Amino acid sequence: MNYLKYIEQYGQDVTDFEVNPLETMDMLHLRSRLNKESHNMTLKERILLMKYDLQLLENVDRMVQHVERIYDFSSSMEPYEEWWWHLDQVASGELEVEIEATPKDKAL
Repeated sequence: MNYLKYIEQYGQDVTDFEVNPLETMDMLHLRSRLNKESHNMTLKERILLMKYDLQLLENVDRMVQHVERIYDFSSSMEPYEEWWWHLDQVASGELEVEIEATPKDKAL
């Protein structure tokens, strides 16, 4: 399966602060779906996903402010592996994120 279309959509969303925060929540759900499929992605797809993750991290403070209008990050029950659901902790430095390429045979 080709994930590029979904990765590109995620990439557009990580820097779009003009959309309704509900649409940004869709981006977080999309990122979780991509996470579950990362072991099926090509190297090119995984590198592109990492690029967009880095962009999200570069804009983390602004993204937290945007999403907090409708979402309470402190109520997130998602695992810390899905750090995008804990952006408030990433922004404050409580949660440190490492972006790295993982082997294809390692399921995330």
